[in-house]
Amino acid sequence: MKIRLIAGLAVHALGCLLFVFLSWLGFYLYTQLFGALGSVGIAGAKAWLLVLYAYAGTNLLLALLPSGNIKPRLCTLLGAVVLACLLRHHPLRALYFSLLAGGLSWLAVLLGQKLALQLQA
Repeated sequence: MKIRLIAGLAVHALGCLLFVFLSWLGFYLYTQLFGALGSVGIAGAKAWLLVLYAYAGTNLLLALLPSGNIKPRLCTLLGAVVLACLLRHHPLRALYFSLLAGGLSWLAVLLGQKLALQLQA
């Protein structure tokens, strides 16, 4: 129980750091390819903070939940909520952040389960 919890928290914390790095990398590549970011509707930094808080909160919940079929549904729900919130004003950011948030969350779930199995053996 404790090994699964610690492994899950460690992997999801690493996923949060990776999310911040990949978000920065995405913004950097976008500005190199297309120029400065436009600000329409929700400003870009506020949109990023919204996604980061939703991502961190969901990952904390994913790390604390026991294994089951709710984890993939929660990752899908995170991606759908991010997509729904940002799609109207920021379609490219919405696609990037929804795939990044949902994909990294699911990857953290899988790696946390694998790490817990390795540590128990």
